[in-house]
Amino acid sequence: MKVVAFASLALLAIAGCGQRASAPDEEAQGPKLAAETPRPSTAPAAQPSVAPAEDLTPYIGKYPFDVVAGHRFLDNPAVKAAIAAAVPDAKVRAVVRYKDGELGIPIKRVKGGRLLIWGGENHAEDYRNWSVVLAPDGSEPEVCIYDGLGYDEDFQSSQWFEPGAPSIMKQGKCPSDGEDYPAPPIAAG
Repeated sequence: MKVVAFASLALLAIAGCGQRASAPDEEAQGPKLAAETPRPSTAPAAQPSVAPAEDLTPYIGKYPFDVVAGHRFLDNPAVKAAIAAAVPDAKVRAVVRYKDGELGIPIKRVKGGRLLIWGGENHAEDYRNWSVVLAPDGSEPEVCIYDGLGYDEDFQSSQWFEPGAPSIMKQGKCPSDGEDYPAPPIAAG
């Protein structure tokens, strides 16, 4: 008997799910008119926060170690975020740095109005170098890392990273000038 009573209560509870009590306005006006009547929202809609665009063009012509608006290029929060988005692995990303004594050239504008920064390990820049190419607002980063120790000139290739995509290999070292960017893909033959 208890089982039957419990089952009956459970069925009543399930049958009531999804139904709502009629509002007083709905009873007086009918369901159609009540549905058309706008009801005040209880909470305002959240507005997406938009970060102001960063202007990295003042870095053009400066060396990687030059300070502009309080930051060296690689220390700029927009640049750091762009590099981290392209290279999520912190160990791999650690190669992209500028330490005292390492080589760097002035930051340049390249194809598409993008900015190019290049750096290389002191006394090994031909074998260990990197570059970052991004839009002047810090978006659309491409990060190149080249570690060519032991490679013959004919087999040079660099690893390229972009946000949301697996890294790919491209021909040659990382670009240090506009004529070297974009790097050609590796042609299989």
